[in-house]
Amino acid sequence: MNFQRGDIVVRKNNTKGVETIWISQRLVNETCGLSDEYLWKIRSQYKTSVTPCHRHHNILPDTGKSWRWAKIRNDFYYDLNRIPNRKPTAYRDRFGDADTLVRNYALALRSSFESHFDSRLSEHIKTRHHYFINSYIEHTTEQRTALAKACAVLEFTLDYMDENPDLKVNAIYKDVCAAVTRKDLRYLPRNYRKFKEKIDRIINENLEVTQVIRLPRYKNTNGVVFDDPEIIACAIKMRAMPQNYSGAYIARTIQHLCKIRGRKAPGLRWFGKNVFEKQKVKFLTDTARYGKGSRKAFENTGYIPMENALFAGDCWQIDATRVNLVEHTKDDRSKGFLFVIAVRDVHSGDMIGYSFDYSENRWSVLNAIKMAVENTGYLPYELVADRFPGHNTDEVKALIAHMKALGVKVTITHKATGKPHVERGFSTLQTVFMPDSKYYYGEGIQSRRAYAHRSPEYLKEIRKEARKEDYGLAKAYNEAKAIIERYRTTKLSVYSRKHHNLDKSPKMLHDESDKPNVKQLEGHQISMLFGLKKKVTIKHNGQIKIEIQKADYIYHINDYGLYSEHYKDRVILSYDLGDLNKVYLFKPSGNMLIHLGGAELYTRPQPYGPQAEHNKINKEKQRLKAIEERKNKELQEVSAGSNEVDLMMGRFTDKRSAEDSETLRLLNGIDDRPIKKAVGSDVGTAHSQEIDIDNIITNQF
Repeated sequence: MNFQRGDIVVRKNNTKGVETIWISQRLVNETCGLSDEYLWKIRSQYKTSVTPCHRHHNILPDTGKSWRWAKIRNDFYYDLNRIPNRKPTAYRDRFGDADTLVRNYALALRSSFESHFDSRLSEHIKTRHHYFINSYIEHTTEQRTALAKACAVLEFTLDYMDENPDLKVNAIYKDVCAAVTRKDLRYLPRNYRKFKEKIDRIINENLEVTQVIRLPRYKNTNGVVFDDPEIIACAIKMRAMPQNYSGAYIARTIQHLCKIRGRKAPGLRWFGKNVFEKQKVKFLTDTARYGKGSRKAFENTGYIPMENALFAGDCWQIDATRVNLVEHTKDDRSKGFLFVIAVRDVHSGDMIGYSFDYSENRWSVLNAIKMAVENTGYLPYELVADRFPGHNTDEVKALIAHMKALGVKVTITHKATGKPHVERGFSTLQTVFMPDSKYYYGEGIQSRRAYAHRSPEYLKEIRKEARKEDYGLAKAYNEAKAIIERYRTTKLSVYSRKHHNLDKSPKMLHDESDKPNVKQLEGHQISMLFGLKKKVTIKHNGQIKIEIQKADYIYHINDYGLYSEHYKDRVILSYDLGDLNKVYLFKPSGNMLIHLGGAELYTRPQPYGPQAEHNKINKEKQRLKAIEERKNKELQEVSAGSNEVDLMMGRFTDKRSAEDSETLRLLNGIDDRPIKKAVGSDVGTAHSQEIDIDNIITNQF
């Protein structure tokens, strides 16, 4: 049966002392399946059995007839004992035993009340407990939440008492305490008398609920056995020492000192709870204990967050790291691991230049920078590098001096944090792109990530397979290069959570970015910075012969003015082993080189046999003839102004040439003389004097 409040009423006859159980019409309809019209009919029939003088009563007297009824609280009720039990309907048996019916009804009402009461209380706690959390900031998250819910319960109780003034307050306290027990709410008493004391304090002392609900034993120092500031200070001082003593060692040392002085010493757990486990102690001692900048002291070390570079070329960072692929076999059958030296653009993250070697050295660093400059065609605003092996050699110093002369800011740092972007790029290589290679053996040994290292069994199989495949330098180089190129050309949205909406690769970002702060370079400037240098002499009408890697090369200078001006001068020739078709010539000037021009590689023609290159030989003859003609023409132009040889050849002199030369010499001599002035006169007299022609000619000889 589905009970509702008011379905059963138990009335006691004061005169006879008999209890009558009345069943509501709703419960009768539901249990017996009778309609309201039928019950109206049987009520009329029963009323006729009652004497007229009692028919106006709300509770009709018992006449012994079926369906005795009464009107209670404006609703119709029926006497349980007068509900007929005739077959086949047997209405009375459907209600069961009277005591059981009343007990079940009471339990149902109680359960319904508790359910309704608990739902109201839960809703109030959910809605209001957030307003009390700020009053318990000094406690843990769990304690703050529990204390705030306890305050919400007290607030609900006060509101419920105002809404139900007819109810007894003790009954309300009991209901609330029962709900607190069912919900297992903390920091509230289960006994209604103790609960009443808290409510009385709020009402009588005009207190806030947060002043009544407090954490038990908060700031209570009664249980502190050892409260010696000297012992605590000693423990903190020893923990801050760079020797990095263990907690047990510090505790034993202090206990020994206390024993010597006759003082009572705390136990090991006391040191852990009151010193070593406190965050304030870790905050104060981590840097001195583990070292500034170390991994364990990182959380308690401050740093300055920096913005990324605004444009490509604003800053390049260069560093080296091991390529985490299994060892390969060298030509001498020894084992080797590759290192990559990479130049990373800070703005785009693109590794614009890189080189591979078995160690980080000056040549690998120079090759990486050279590749970056050749790929981009410019020098950055700033270049950041560490003190790599060979940073103080002449080659590196010369490169840095030349780059500074071209306006590049060069920063040398000894900190890993000085070049964080390239370090982050190496981490991305290891975690995103290297795992695709079957030769990848995992991250560095210091990595503590769960996925950092491959299992020993897997590495053993991979090494065995690499030996079978003759995994040598060429394969290792191609594998490492492919990994870096995948990094450069893969869109960031593929693997980056931070840039999941950016469908561009680092290479695309570098190419598309503006570069307002870079220094654009030409071919001779790149050769000046990174080319190999040799001193040579210009001879044979602009021809240079040089030995490179034990091979002879001949270069021709096509600029007539260059080899005519610097004939037989010692100049510096700069060349690149990767491209020997063209070289550049420089003249030293302090720490810098002045560009003179370039020279093209000359291939010797074959004059013999059926492969004879007569056309090439004739072309070279024409070039030499053109040079001779230009030399003669220049000689005539130089000698046309003054030909003293014609005056000095005596009887072999051509008469007309001698006369022209003499006249020109005389005129030049007259114009070159200073103007003489008479004493006290402003009129020059040089041209008014007589000219001694014979004397002039004699002086010339």
